[in-house]
Amino acid sequence: MGLFDMFKGAPPKLTPKLALAVGLLHMIHADGEVEAEELGQVLQALGNDKALFEDAGKYAKVNNVDAFLTESASLLNSDQKLCVLLNLYDSLLSDGVAAPEEQALLTRFMTTYGVTEETLKPYALGISVKNNRQVFG
Repeated sequence: MGLFDMFKGAPPKLTPKLALAVGLLHMIHADGEVEAEELGQVLQALGNDKALFEDAGKYAKVNNVDAFLTESASLLNSDQKLCVLLNLYDSLLSDGVAAPEEQALLTRFMTTYGVTEETLKPYALGISVKNNRQVFG
């Protein structure tokens, strides 16, 4: 134990709700740039629960994405996995750019959660239409 470890406290225990927050946090950091639109979308997806967002940060500092994926895959049921994936997809589109790093991370989540592209395709189309503000000129 390091000199200051006693002040850190234990990271929060992963719950399904926290898994959504941690997944979103990993997604907005995937390309190395956090845009205001991304932060806003994450907070909206979490119901503006800033405490949950902070807990996600604490969890992510201690558990890298690989550890998180392993733990969340065994914790979440199929509906929860799909919900996380759809929120991740919505998040990666929130700044108008699907960066290659974000796409790769989404693919890792899909693979770990056992969800195919064919399963996500109809939902992704709906999210893409929802986010296309260009139709208003």
